[in-house]
Amino acid sequence: MDNTTTNERFSIFPSGWWDEAQQTVKPRQRPQQTQTILWVYEYIISERARWATEQLRAMAATATRQQKQDFKALNFEYATFSGVFSYRNARSLVTRSPFLTIDIDDLSSISEARDVQQMLSRDENVETALCFVSPKGLGVKWVVVLPPWTDGLPFREQFQRVRNYVGFRYGYDADKSGSDVCRACYLPWDAECYVNPRFL
Repeated sequence: MDNTTTNERFSIFPSGWWDEAQQTVKPRQRPQQTQTILWVYEYIISERARWATEQLRAMAATATRQQKQDFKALNFEYATFSGVFSYRNARSLVTRSPFLTIDIDDLSSISEARDVQQMLSRDENVETALCFVSPKGLGVKWVVVLPPWTDGLPFREQFQRVRNYVGFRYGYDADKSGSDVCRACYLPWDAECYVNPRFL
């Protein structure tokens, strides 16, 4: 039985492909489905994205930034956790979700990323929905439930308040690009993904 309320859903977008000119086509416009935290958790801990995640991490020492970006676009589905969209831009937001994504990048190792994941998941002031290590293995995606102290604010201000909180409390500078309500979050394989039990 699915007890998820309508506003707890968000859009899932498909991975891309190569066109006839061998250019990466990124289907960032229209979602393929609307889903839930539970669906994403089950996706991330399954084998579905394992090959792509391992391949991307193996490329880390030799591939260019563009090659890695193209590989992600071609091989990873992604979510817009902050809402349901008819088209992936802010003007096409259909419904807001209660979620916001904090992205911490450029950590020193997957071991540090795992430590940060565990630390954020235990935060007592911001409720975690999901927390997992990023596709490259050197970052953490923290999907949070919007705290009461962000109620009524525009999305960018909600994001900035949570980002400031992460900086003040933990000393990490979260990626500013998360201030875009339609920001894409790639879905990697992470068998140790944390999920809030209330979404199970």
